[in-house]
Amino acid sequence: MDVRHFRGVRLVWLSLLLLLSGNGFVHAQSVDTVAPIIELEELTEGIADRTQVFTAQVAEDNTLDNVTLYYRREGQLPFTPAPMEALGNTGYYSVSIPTDFNDLRTIEYYVQAIDTTGNRTVSGFAFDPYQRTLSAPVSPISGNQEAAPEVAAQERIPLLKRRWVQITLGVLAVGAVASLVSDDGEDSEVVPLTFSLQ
Repeated sequence: MDVRHFRGVRLVWLSLLLLLSGNGFVHAQSVDTVAPIIELEELTEGIADRTQVFTAQVAEDNTLDNVTLYYRREGQLPFTPAPMEALGNTGYYSVSIPTDFNDLRTIEYYVQAIDTTGNRTVSGFAFDPYQRTLSAPVSPISGNQEAAPEVAAQERIPLLKRRWVQITLGVLAVGAVASLVSDDGEDSEVVPLTFSLQ
């Protein structure tokens, strides 16, 4: 068999193979190789509360599979995964993690996004995570920092009692003035009295 004939047959077979698998060949070239992009809304400080909210904006040219927050308290291992939920079609993802008023340890975290073809992006790392430091809530009454909301509620009770005493005394004073005015004149007219409690 002639070498030129062998090359010609091989070229025909290769051409036929490419022709028959044309769609598959083109499809193989259009596989998604671009990872998602994460824009993290990083809050470096927060107030201790029952939950802490974490939000990230994630962009993907095809379809996202999942977005996950990995978090832990300072000094703890390992990270705990928390799936982030899409906020409609906005591209924003959010999750609330449970916390405690009395636990002021820093929260360490990072976010991972994976698309349906397996491309992965991480914002922050397990070895170098983002950090959110927590401070005690501030009492609305005294302005002092406190560790528990129950203390603030207990402080509000005397204030509310004092406010009701003031309102009651005000109503009695207005009633006394109105009664004096009505005793002076025989044809006194009724004056409407309106209270606005805030």
